[in-house]
Amino acid sequence: MNGWTAGEKTVTENSFEQSYFTEIYGGNYLRRNPAYKWRAFLKVLLRYRRAGRLLDVGCALGSFLQQAGQHFQCDGSDLSEYALAEARKRLPEGIGLFQGSLGTLPGVAVYDVVTCFDVIEHIADLDAVWKNLQTLLKPGGLLLVTVPVYDGPLGKLVDRLDHDPTHVHRRARGFWLAQMETRFHVISVRGIWRYFLLNRFYLNRVSRFAWRIAPAVMIVAEKM
Repeated sequence: MNGWTAGEKTVTENSFEQSYFTEIYGGNYLRRNPAYKWRAFLKVLLRYRRAGRLLDVGCALGSFLQQAGQHFQCDGSDLSEYALAEARKRLPEGIGLFQGSLGTLPGVAVYDVVTCFDVIEHIADLDAVWKNLQTLLKPGGLLLVTVPVYDGPLGKLVDRLDHDPTHVHRRARGFWLAQMETRFHVISVRGIWRYFLLNRFYLNRVSRFAWRIAPAVMIVAEKM
């Protein structure tokens, strides 16, 4: 079993099975990932691409694919067998799903769009991540990445509230921007405000003007 270290805990493929979704999300995964969140992400994507072939890396239960499938020919990948089984129940048969980890996903320049929502911070080998994304995207293909960030006025609070041991990269927004600018043409950076209140209400807002202070960022880039 392949694994990597997060603090004193070894992270393996089994780290993302059903217990992960129960423990990390407190049994509220769908409440913490409501449809309007994914529609907001899709709205950003549609500003830059409106059709083509799309891969959602780390698709989890398939919530973004439900939205994106109305506009794109979609595939989804995830490391978790549990997540893929749940996604298959929720998605049309025309959406392809396969198991794999970013860094080793198969494919050579086949996608017009690749999305990675809260995925990259889980993967230790970032060089392998960026190389893999380059191979998956067609020339001029679009990449959307979201990551939590641990700097700015809310950085200490984000770190204190983040109890996910599989977050092996707890970095500042400048780190992620620099990582992408050396490998892709960055088009846009947006801030994401997100809070789960009273174990019931999830607030999510994507803003072009708050990326320097928001607790998460979305970076939109093109393959050069």
